[in-house]
Amino acid sequence: MAKRIAPREPEALVTREVDQLVSKLLGEIKVPFGSLGTRVLNQLSDLKRILSTDYMEVPALPSKPLLRELEQIVENDIKQHMPALPSKPLLRELEQIIDNDLKPRTPAYGNFGSLGSPQLLCHLGKIFGPRELELRAEPYRTGAGLSLRGFYCRADVGEKSKFVIFVNTAHHPGAVAATLGHELGHYIYGSLVGEKASHTAFMEGAFANHLVEEDELFADSLVALSAYSPELIKKIGGVTHLKPGSADMLFSSIKDAYGMIGKSYDLDLAKGKMEAAWRVRYLTSMAHFFKLRCALYKSAGI
Repeated sequence: MAKRIAPREPEALVTREVDQLVSKLLGEIKVPFGSLGTRVLNQLSDLKRILSTDYMEVPALPSKPLLRELEQIVENDIKQHMPALPSKPLLRELEQIIDNDLKPRTPAYGNFGSLGSPQLLCHLGKIFGPRELELRAEPYRTGAGLSLRGFYCRADVGEKSKFVIFVNTAHHPGAVAATLGHELGHYIYGSLVGEKASHTAFMEGAFANHLVEEDELFADSLVALSAYSPELIKKIGGVTHLKPGSADMLFSSIKDAYGMIGKSYDLDLAKGKMEAAWRVRYLTSMAHFFKLRCALYKSAGI
């Protein structure tokens, strides 16, 4: 009897830790328990999977040599060709444009965390071709609506072979920047490893699904490496998994990481009129990128 019960105890303890951590995180972003309808509960399921997974044990985590190559690309080819992060007033202006359902002006394309700057896209296109990079960005609320954050597709336009990236600017600028970084990661992965047979790939809300696909985790790694430096991970604590007694430590680390990203993009999930389901979804994506960044630091030393 004891042998049958013993293996279940750690799982039960971790479940308790996850519930405790989720409760604290919901309190932090001001999501009342009375708002936990079906949509919010679906998002909480994804959040719990992200929080309970040991990212060091994820089979789809890219190899160390591939991750180190990506680190060099982020440092030498992305950060060196990115303009400075946009100012808070500029982000507020962009958010106002989005709220009014207006298509962003062309100059604003370069302000999604600077990852959409023409200089950067041109540079990446030259070194990771032969497909030319093309970015299209506009608010999209019909059909799939906000559940679609973006996608990429490979297309022949005239005599040119293009890698077209679409980002849904109906989301907060911080989420738009993460989506664009993710799609750029797919472009680079196709150059380094080889393109998949699929010609179109959509980025939606369930980040836990990315844990089983190497190309998805590679694309997410570009976002994580761009957002968090090794020094920051060392400072706020690199926690890759949740174990009994570690809920408070992981909560503190996620809170610090969220605070830094929030300041950069003028994002406060505890304020404004954002629906509870989207507060949880954005929180889940930030927890995913942070835990992934911690795993990259621990597994590959980057």
